Amino acid sequence: MTTLIVFLCIALLLLIIVQIARVRDLAKQLRGKEEVDASNVATTGKGLLLFMIVFLVATTASAYYYKNYILGFGPQESASIHGASIDTMMKWTLAVTYTAFLLTNFALFYYAYKYRTRKGHKAMYLSHNNTVELVWTGIPAIVMTFLVVGGLDAWNDIMSDVGADDQYMEIEATGYQFAWQMRYPGPDGLLGRKDFRLISGANLLGQDWTDPKNLDDILVNDVTLPVDQKVRVRITAKDVLHDFYLPQFRVKMDAIPGLPTYFVFTPTKTTKEWRQSLSEYPEYQGLDPENDEGKQLWETRNMELACAELCGKGHYSMARTVTILEQEDFDTWYAGQKSYYLSNIKGTKDDPLFMAQVKERRQEFNRLANNAIATPSNDDNVLNLDYVTFETGSATLTDSSEYQLNDIIGFLQTNEDVGAMLMGHTDDTGDAAANQTLSEQRARAVRDYLAAGGIANNRLMSKGYGAERPVADNTTEEGRQRNRRTEFYIIRGAPSEPQFAQEEASK
Repeated sequence: MTTLIVFLCIALLLLIIVQIARVRDLAKQLRGKEEVDASNVATTGKGLLLFMIVFLVATTASAYYYKNYILGFGPQESASIHGASIDTMMKWTLAVTYTAFLLTNFALFYYAYKYRTRKGHKAMYLSHNNTVELVWTGIPAIVMTFLVVGGLDAWNDIMSDVGADDQYMEIEATGYQFAWQMRYPGPDGLLGRKDFRLISGANLLGQDWTDPKNLDDILVNDVTLPVDQKVRVRITAKDVLHDFYLPQFRVKMDAIPGLPTYFVFTPTKTTKEWRQSLSEYPEYQGLDPENDEGKQLWETRNMELACAELCGKGHYSMARTVTILEQEDFDTWYAGQKSYYLSNIKGTKDDPLFMAQVKERRQEFNRLANNAIATPSNDDNVLNLDYVTFETGSATLTDSSEYQLNDIIGFLQTNEDVGAMLMGHTDDTGDAAANQTLSEQRARAVRDYLAAGGIANNRLMSKGYGAERPVADNTTEEGRQRNRRTEFYIIRGAPSEPQFAQEEASK
């Protein structure tokens, strides 16, 4: 029903317009065409003058009304050293273009009124005028020269790299769909080498873990910097074109896959100072409707890192928070950050350094195990499993134990004519019965892991000794650590209790 009413209203409006046109035609016939045309042109000219006044006043008033949201004005003054140059350049450009805007619009509408069709007035055709040509080419050229020269001077100053003697910190920003990954150097102050071929689910940036400079690098999502500290930002991207944009600091640089860029700037305001400046303006006063703690708008505003390229459907989600702190507060924050390598990579299969150690351990284990079965004596048949460990006070194997346990599985699969006795030991701390039980459980846990890896149960046995067989002094921590161990006893043929007891007795 509503749609029908809308269509009827539109049809009625069109009918009214048609009728008005017919009335105008009748008026022309009654009063004369020239008189009516002159009247219409005069009305149009006056209307254009009125529109000009309303238009220019409205645009000027709206710009003034929203000035505190525009970069460079009110609370949006630059928060970096170089930003003052950019703001000055932009204000001069705005002054020139706004002056041209006012003059051209005034001329456009005023001339439309002044040179309207009037009886007794005839248009003059002007084919050429050197003075006019000089004016409208010379003045813009002179103004543009000053703007361009000033802009080049600012550009050369802003885009200069750090000097050899400069005190600065360097960080890295990597854009990808749809986020930013920030990388900070560790205590060595250096960012490590990267290679895109090393990128994986665990290695988000393709860091080369064989480069020692990478081992203390820190990965965070947001940007945190100290005030009054020169910062050099390496900028790159993993997939498509992004743009590293810090509006409050007048920093804007494309992030290009395969072509690193950079930007150098020095923050001059802490986040606290910036928010305090917002509090002086009514636009940022009043409760924030999105905050449940009853905070004012100025208290919840944040400096921002954004992507200024349309990089895909999730482009909006690349916004990140920028926090500027006093040096002491930054040092506290920085000290609380953890190396990505130490927290997520070290000791895992993604760690080439660790995997190299695992390879060396495997070679050493195989050498000792093969020597044991190659000699008739049983003296070398017991191998200490130094890299098989358990959660404290339990029989749960740690993740890092799998590497040496897999070495045992490989050895037993290659040598099908030997079996194994897994022997668990503890130190003498605590209750002896509990230690005995724990040693048996741990030996059994190793046996179960080997069985799950494909080794037949009749080739495996396990036994716990508690604290009965120490190999070091239990009065020292180092000694107790050595006594808490698991041993791999190689037995020729399928092991049995009598055979094991006999072999032990012959040792």
